[in-house]
Amino acid sequence: MKTSNPRTRQQNADELLSLRDILDIFTVNWKWFILSVILCLAAARLYLATKPKIFQRVAVMLVKDDQSMGNARSKIGTDALMQLNGVMMGTSVKNEVYILQSHQLMKDVVRRLRLDVGYSCKSGLKTISLYDVRPFTAVFDTVETLRPYAFTVELRDGKAHMSQLVTTEGKQDFELTFNLGDTVRTPVGRMALLPLEPYLEIFNGKKVRVTHTTVEQAANAFGAALKSSELDKESTLVGIQYTDQNIQRAEDILNAVLEAYKVSIINDKNQVAESTAKFIDERIDLISRELSDVEGKLAQFKQQNRLVSFKEDATNYLQQNQAARQRSVQIEAQVGMVKYLLDNLRDKAVENNIIPTLGAITDAGLQTQIMKYNELTLERNRLIQNTSENSPRILQVDQNLAQMRQNIIATTESYLQSLNVQLRSAQQEERSVKGVISSVPEKEKEAMDIQRQQAIKETLYTYLLNKREETALQLAIQEANIRVVEAPFGSSNPIAPRTKVILLVALLIGIAAPFAYFHIRNLLNMSIRGRKDIEERTTIPVLGEIPHRKEGIDDAQILVTEQNTDAINESFRMMRFSLNFINKDARVIMFTSTTPGEGKTFISRNFSVTLGMAGKRVILIDSDIRKRTQSRLSGKTRGEGLTSYLSGNTDDISSLIQPLEEAHQVDMLPAGITPPNPSELLMSNRLELLIEELKKSYDYIVVDNVPAQVVADAGIVNRIADITIYVVREGKIDRRYLPELQRLYEEKKFNNLCILINDARIEKKRYGYGNGYGYGYGFDGLDNGKKNKKK
Repeated sequence: MKTSNPRTRQQNADELLSLRDILDIFTVNWKWFILSVILCLAAARLYLATKPKIFQRVAVMLVKDDQSMGNARSKIGTDALMQLNGVMMGTSVKNEVYILQSHQLMKDVVRRLRLDVGYSCKSGLKTISLYDVRPFTAVFDTVETLRPYAFTVELRDGKAHMSQLVTTEGKQDFELTFNLGDTVRTPVGRMALLPLEPYLEIFNGKKVRVTHTTVEQAANAFGAALKSSELDKESTLVGIQYTDQNIQRAEDILNAVLEAYKVSIINDKNQVAESTAKFIDERIDLISRELSDVEGKLAQFKQQNRLVSFKEDATNYLQQNQAARQRSVQIEAQVGMVKYLLDNLRDKAVENNIIPTLGAITDAGLQTQIMKYNELTLERNRLIQNTSENSPRILQVDQNLAQMRQNIIATTESYLQSLNVQLRSAQQEERSVKGVISSVPEKEKEAMDIQRQQAIKETLYTYLLNKREETALQLAIQEANIRVVEAPFGSSNPIAPRTKVILLVALLIGIAAPFAYFHIRNLLNMSIRGRKDIEERTTIPVLGEIPHRKEGIDDAQILVTEQNTDAINESFRMMRFSLNFINKDARVIMFTSTTPGEGKTFISRNFSVTLGMAGKRVILIDSDIRKRTQSRLSGKTRGEGLTSYLSGNTDDISSLIQPLEEAHQVDMLPAGITPPNPSELLMSNRLELLIEELKKSYDYIVVDNVPAQVVADAGIVNRIADITIYVVREGKIDRRYLPELQRLYEEKKFNNLCILINDARIEKKRYGYGNGYGYGYGFDGLDNGKKNKKK
């Protein structure tokens, strides 16, 4: 059969005892734990009663990409080129996320919903904010105030009593009672309270607090609860969430944010279209005047030269010339538009304006660069509304715009050179055709030059008219590049305060606080707390534990009786039984302690009676010849005693012995008269003669000695002891003394030293520090022998 390792058993026992110690803290102090939990839960409920419920609403929108695939590829290439040139390009979704949380946008929302006027009232211990369910709407003569103020309105049967007016100057002494709907004068201006009939009865007799703040303050307050973020890095979905005490207000704010955002996008697009329309109108006026001049010149030329049509034989040459001329006209038109665009780009006066977009420019890369420049210009115009021109973000955007403008100028100049090459080629072709028709009269050539100028002007004029119609159509279409994917939605359950979490935390605090208190108190308690402390720090045998006595029981009382089976009686019986295991042949038993007041006198008296109840003849010797505590408690302080025999004044021992408990044959040898030399007297050989004589008449000799750490008498008397019972009172001796006691045990300063724990509060230590009572039967204090039969 295998046996387990003693060290392993000891470790497992230590771990089990540690767990039992933790359980003891709960079981012994359960009333404090219940009280703490109740108080913490009550505090948590009080906290919840003062906090309004917070709800959350979420909306999702999609940022559309309205560019074609070709333009998208060009855009990617342009972005890469810009980054190579040191121009940082941000993603449009991140820009929209920032704009959605911008202060300017929230100010528009505040103005739309009149959120600068707030309503609140008391509901129990908390203040709730009113929005859709409120008794009235406050209307002021100034829509937006520059000085915040607040006042209280109490409704009384259709009348309003205004009081507690507070402004920036402090509390005002002003009260006024008026009818709802009437316009009244107040220190903050004229106002009226327009009643909302469905809710007047609900708020009758209640006080409503009205707060009128500035738009800036309201935008800051409500903007703090608005959050927007990208839902996915791979998509253009943007999530917007808002938290508020009122569900309807949260939904209205989200809807207003989306609507204001749409309006801002449409306004930005209209700004580009309006700039383009203005440019087109200016060019139409200029081209119209130039076209009129050319037509007038042609009419005058034909009238002067009386020309109606060209010769029929020049028809074929004219057709060739017409093709060459048409190509030249188109290229010259493009050259003219590009030159105008280049002049516009180089004009410092319009450096921050949007570059007009013209379809006559067929270069896709140049068109993409212009479009990117206009988008960044619009973004700068939106950002400048919320910050200054010297902010790092605006300076970075201005740097990017300047770099992009230089890139556009370089691209435009390159494109212009290309057009000039094409134009020279077309003109060369046209000159070759003219050489063929050199036979045509000079006047007809002049007419052809005039007609060519007329065709150029007509082409430009027609193109500009078409472009103006396209711009007008763009202004007429009120559509933003976003789409609301999810309208404001959310749960009807509040997200704060988190009732279950708060109650759980309160419950944990209610358990942890007293546990920490009792645990720290135990850590700070350096006294001996029971059997476990002794067994952990020494190897001295523990004879037993004597339970705590009830108040009023002094050391003189003998509590052990044959019929009594309470905890104290059973502990003395256990002590008698354990003595046989330590030394069954021991007849002289000495009791000592560390300091006075540890109960060795009470224990020695009752232990003597316990031995007597077993049918043994017992004598109790009071060897404390200095204080004579045992003799004083028995009323035998006068007359002869132990000192009389030790000093040689008498040799008749029987004359010194007096009965202590006649029913059980327990006698006592008093201390006698206090001598002047107690130590020397105890060192005489007559002490050994006394013990030998007493052994002839008694089965057990119990010696009540002095404390071992007070005087040397305990060590002197110990020479005649077969076993030394060291009494340790629980909660009196410092645990740090136990190593010194272990040293005494190891050096065998006392014969067969063992420890007896006195005043043990066993009912508070069912495990760990207890002695194990309750295996089958338990005993409760001094219940006069009533058994607790719970197993």
